[in-house]
Amino acid sequence: MNRVYDFGNKRLELIQRLEVGELDKETFILENYRLIGNYIPENFNVNSIEEGVVKYHYFNTKAKKLMLEADELEFRDPRTSDRLKNNAYEFYVKKDKITLAMLEYINYEDVTAYFINMNSKYLEGSIYEICFKAHDKVILHSKDRRILYKLKCAGCYDEGTRDSIIGDYINTKI
Repeated sequence: MNRVYDFGNKRLELIQRLEVGELDKETFILENYRLIGNYIPENFNVNSIEEGVVKYHYFNTKAKKLMLEADELEFRDPRTSDRLKNNAYEFYVKKDKITLAMLEYINYEDVTAYFINMNSKYLEGSIYEICFKAHDKVILHSKDRRILYKLKCAGCYDEGTRDSIIGDYINTKI
């Protein structure tokens, strides 16, 4: 369990460095990739929000790293780029499993969700933000319609679109 808290502290340090401009988005992703190192979640169970954050972070970081690699190869090797993107999407699906497990763990309490404004027309209206109010810097994102449905049923979803709490990060293209 100490590893979870140690990871959480290092994650918060990276977020702080991003917020003050010491890291750009790509470097932030690469530093997070180094942070997760050889950690591999054993399952999709969540026994604390902190554990959920570590698992979410693992899958999200793996997906983002693969997307960086895919973007580099998009025009030079489209077939490999597509394969990497498909692998990334598989990690995003696993990330959503963890998101759902986290929401169920806290029984959807102290959570708010809403769609966020996106600079990308392609992504506008498809990504929503989930804020865990009782936990500092626990802001998750998803496109999963099943999770959205459950958030609505639990009364956690706010109609309308807002700016993301981390809009500068979300809307920065690498």
